[in-house]
Amino acid sequence: MRNRDVEGDEAIRRYLYGTKQDFYSPHLLKDADKAAEILEEKAVQGKPIRIVGDYDIDGVCSTYILYKALKRIGAAADYEIPDRVKDGYGINEQIIEAAYSDGVDTILTCDNGISAVNQMRRARELGMTVIITDHHDIARENGKDILPEADAIVNPKQQDCGYPWKEICGAVVAYKVVKILYERYGISD
Repeated sequence: MRNRDVEGDEAIRRYLYGTKQDFYSPHLLKDADKAAEILEEKAVQGKPIRIVGDYDIDGVCSTYILYKALKRIGAAADYEIPDRVKDGYGINEQIIEAAYSDGVDTILTCDNGISAVNQMRRARELGMTVIITDHHDIARENGKDILPEADAIVNPKQQDCGYPWKEICGAVVAYKVVKILYERYGISD
């Protein structure tokens, strides 16, 4: 706990014995409401959504959370988990091009995408909607976040994000977006 800067009785209690009531509101995550709104619109319109995860445990769990939620609301969703050897880490332009060839309307990343500036630019050039959910550090230049082009970026490490706990994993970021999406559909988890 000390290595994670968990100090004080309340913080220690929350860390060791926290319950769902201790969770911070998903609405505190910048663009989480916007991401959920876009996903709802795409689901209602029947537009194909491709989730692009990562091959590690956080990426696989994030992909599963988003995929199951999108299927539950009736969205036309599928997923792609990059091959570690062939694709490397995160989304690449070949994945974007393949999604476009498959008629995908919306790219939804999880546990990756925050550093994919060129890849997201390509997706936008192709007319795709882009939603990034990630938790990794954000590059900065002259004190400003360097962010990819996207319709929504959900990452607690954005400088202007008010979410109190910046160290959540990618699966929690995905879960928070799903919480808002389920609220919009009146689904209790």
